[in-house]
Amino acid sequence: MIFAGEYEHRIDPQSRVAIPARFRIAFEHGIILGRAYDKCVVIYTPKEWERAASDIARKPSTSASARKLARLTFSGAFTGKLDRSGRIVIPSQLREYAELGEDVVIVGTGRFIEIWSIDTWDTERKSLISQASEIAEAAPKINKLLAQNEAETDE
Repeated sequence: MIFAGEYEHRIDPQSRVAIPARFRIAFEHGIILGRAYDKCVVIYTPKEWERAASDIARKPSTSASARKLARLTFSGAFTGKLDRSGRIVIPSQLREYAELGEDVVIVGTGRFIEIWSIDTWDTERKSLISQASEIAEAAPKINKLLAQNEAETDE
């Protein structure tokens, strides 16, 4: 499934938020929540988490930045399941990290989804829109670097 779109939701007093109905089938086997690198909460399917976690775990433990990335990623990871109403519980550590209040935005990013505070997302979205042409221009270079990295990893 490709996750796309923006959806405004509310976190209830029990720290639960509803996942958009169109995304729920992708999470029928569970979810992994974690710290995203941009002050939001990231939610992976188990399959996508395995892919992302494996990429991080393959980094050399002799690299200080690789160790820090692993700590940041794995220490903030939580597993969960959707309840019968399609909701997930957001752990307090992740709510605090992303400064999530009651009103949030769930954002599809292709391979995973993110949960942002409504104010932080508004700032991020405006920044993305104002830099759209620069971001698009950099995409071919980024894709080339990613392809090279994947080729090196496969060897």
